[in-house]
Amino acid sequence: MADYYDWHPTLARNADVTMVIGARGIGKTYGLRKQCIKDFIRHGWRFCEVVRFKKELSAVSDGYFNRLARDDDFAQFLFRSDSRYMYIAQDTGDAVDEKGNKVKPQWMLMGYFVALTEGQQAKKRTYDEVRRLIFDEAVLERSDRFHTYLPNEFVALANVVDTVSRERADTKGVKPSLYLLGNACDIANPYFAHYGVGTDLRFGYRWYANKTFLLHYVKDDEYAQEKMRGTVAGRMMAMGEGGLVASMNEFQTVSEEFVMKKPKRAKFSFGIVCNGKRFGIWHDMSEGLVHVTESIPNGMDGRTYTLTAADSRINYIMANKLTKVMQSFAQMYWAGIVFYEDIQTKADFQEILNMFGVR
Repeated sequence: MADYYDWHPTLARNADVTMVIGARGIGKTYGLRKQCIKDFIRHGWRFCEVVRFKKELSAVSDGYFNRLARDDDFAQFLFRSDSRYMYIAQDTGDAVDEKGNKVKPQWMLMGYFVALTEGQQAKKRTYDEVRRLIFDEAVLERSDRFHTYLPNEFVALANVVDTVSRERADTKGVKPSLYLLGNACDIANPYFAHYGVGTDLRFGYRWYANKTFLLHYVKDDEYAQEKMRGTVAGRMMAMGEGGLVASMNEFQTVSEEFVMKKPKRAKFSFGIVCNGKRFGIWHDMSEGLVHVTESIPNGMDGRTYTLTAADSRINYIMANKLTKVMQSFAQMYWAGIVFYEDIQTKADFQEILNMFGVR
């Protein structure tokens, strides 16, 4: 089997934001958590584990250190965590003090848990000496209907980094680094979109955004092949959808066909809000084309349909009317006259099309 992921060459590049994409089980998460613990023991640097939703905090924090506590490097330490904080202490074993009382471990605060959906609530907490922030499962599988990206997720994450790090441009202090970990799931994700990562992905390291964003697409063919042949999960997925994502470490891509910027002459027709995502439908009468954007002009609430309870503006009458509208839209879709402003919009809008039976 291929060796576990080696974090040293990645950390040595010292990027503001690092994304590591590789097959499941190669040790990306374990290795980075281990490094963060070593950072605290040696330097007193704390770290922060980021999740999307507040409801995920307990699930992630529960048992967070179970595997790490069995690592030989930490045989002299104890760990504990709750849904907010991580602690470490020297293992006092059977030691007793001069009075014969068992010496209690001296717990030290080592890290934090925070959710992107906490917003202002997170700002009320105190964070100190945070060197690294970890966001695991940053890229979601397109077929996963139980998890979604947040509206403006990149902005929400940047706000969390600002809240946790308290970094100031005019003073010297601990420079925070953000680490996005994931599998090769969907090339149309908010992080690739923000940093301009195209479809021409190659294994290895690549810099973006004036060397502030580092992408490491890990080549692990030997590991992937062994997992495909040698594990129950690998054999289960080998012939089905998701096999390449899980084991072969290949991205699901979105065709760049039907991607075109909306011309200024296009007129707004109606808007759709679904799971916090906003889509504008525009008609270009001069060319006979329909354009889909991820923006709705101000003052268009009366021409905007909301589809889910999560949008808190659900109107089933409007949704029923939208069914008729989407039937007309589907005809234009099959006629090949619907275009999207970018591949991210195309991938996101597919969720709407699926709801109305257009695949």
